[in-house]
Amino acid sequence: KAIFFTIAIIFALSGLVTMGIYHASGKNSLNYSVEFQGGTSTTVDFAKEYSIDEFNNEIKPVIADIIGDNDIQGQKVTGTNKLVIKTKDIDATKRAEIKSTLIDQFGADENSFETVYISSSVSNEMLKDALIAVIIVVIFMLLYIWFRFKNVRFASSAVLALIHDILVVLAFYAIFRTSVGNSFIACMLTILGYCINSTIVIFDRIRENLKKPGLREDLANTVNVSITQTLTRSIYSSFTTFLCMAVLYIMGVEAIKEFAMPIMVGIVAGAFSSVLVTGPLYYAMGRKSKKDKK
Repeated sequence: KAIFFTIAIIFALSGLVTMGIYHASGKNSLNYSVEFQGGTSTTVDFAKEYSIDEFNNEIKPVIADIIGDNDIQGQKVTGTNKLVIKTKDIDATKRAEIKSTLIDQFGADENSFETVYISSSVSNEMLKDALIAVIIVVIFMLLYIWFRFKNVRFASSAVLALIHDILVVLAFYAIFRTSVGNSFIACMLTILGYCINSTIVIFDRIRENLKKPGLREDLANTVNVSITQTLTRSIYSSFTTFLCMAVLYIMGVEAIKEFAMPIMVGIVAGAFSSVLVTGPLYYAMGRKSKKDKK
């Protein structure tokens, strides 16, 4: 039990430590994308129509080489040859170099460039909304599990495991400097919704086994038996979901990959916490509760 708790704490805190190191060195704690950090949005009219895949494969790498950053987003303007290109804030020299490159290599109309600056105040508001959304979900998860199982120990151990899963995914974003954009919000909420499933199944089995003679007298054995009985189901469900996300990551475009990889990390973290953390947490809280009664 202590080993699993230690591993969980190390992984959960690694992201916070990494973010602190980056912040202390004068850099952003996370690799915020345009939506969260602000930047520029440039609308360009090309001589021919480029699809988003063509933009990602042909135009985006060229712009990335110029600005030294791969956080570039492209969006088509329906019914035209125009593309909206979003980048982080760059200086006038690099903007001029991007303009001349798009004109020379990709047939962009010299007079069509329209640049709009994305306010950082809007970005801060989005970041605040994302944090509030995660907190609200966690609170409602706590209330739901408390109401369903009529036991605060089930609810608190499940929520602590969810917080662990979120912190592990946050560590992935921090350590590997994965772009934090709109998909970040969707990713965190998806993980919160998915990772609770295996935990609910295990808790349901613990509750059933606590009613059986021979098991209810020994809490440690009850928890172990319940985890063993649901282990195959937990592994299979996590593996099949992980496999689907892996296929999306391999076959998908860049935007899909930015969503699929953190989800894969969250699935692994959720499987670990559901099987090896939530049960022992419930047992530890139950044992402490019995000591308090004595």
